Amino acid sequence: MNGSLSINQPGVRKAINRYFLKASGGRNRFRIMSPYALFPESRKLDYQFDQIKAEVTKLIETRDVRPYGDIDPLRAAEVSTDWRLYYAYMLGETNPAAYRDCPTFVDFAERTPRVVNAIIAILEPGVTLKAHEGPYAGILRYHLPLTVPENNPPRLRVDQEIHTWQEGRGILIDDTFEHEVYNESDGRRVMLIIDIRRPMGLVPDVVNRLSLRAKRKWSAQFIKESGGDI
Repeated sequence: MNGSLSINQPGVRKAINRYFLKASGGRNRFRIMSPYALFPESRKLDYQFDQIKAEVTKLIETRDVRPYGDIDPLRAAEVSTDWRLYYAYMLGETNPAAYRDCPTFVDFAERTPRVVNAIIAILEPGVTLKAHEGPYAGILRYHLPLTVPENNPPRLRVDQEIHTWQEGRGILIDDTFEHEVYNESDGRRVMLIIDIRRPMGLVPDVVNRLSLRAKRKWSAQFIKESGGDI
């Protein structure tokens, strides 16, 4: 309706983000932590690590995983146009190709109710991610590195905290803090990224679910642009 408020309008998004951050501890919330307290389901990915890594390695060898600049040019200009992303699952929509390309990963996403997005992220040698903040405060972001270069491995800064990824060791981050990736390595880093609904009280969680539902219209576009079959 003309003139009506939409949950996707910038002013509304900012108000919702402020509400979510206040409901989850404000400036006292964590930056980087072990995932097991807030995302215990990630232990299943630990058990399936070898299988998932084999599937993703084959995917990279046989599929054209698109650069972020082709998927979301405006956002990529703020982060990196060369970061390559494969959306296996987004906002409740499964990439049909993922049933063939990474069946174990997409099965986990579909069977885990708190999962919002499930992405395979590829960082080529020398590709860095500029300092930026996550645009939506209703999620926390899980990283599980599948392949990490041994020589000068990439590092992540979240606010004032620095983390160096290690293969097979997952972390959970709050990406609404400013963060960036330093990559001076000579090898490729491959990682699973899973966004989960931020743990909050009953009312903010309901607001979060409604907000995420309103964002689903972008799912098919992101999946297609990243090399999906939709």
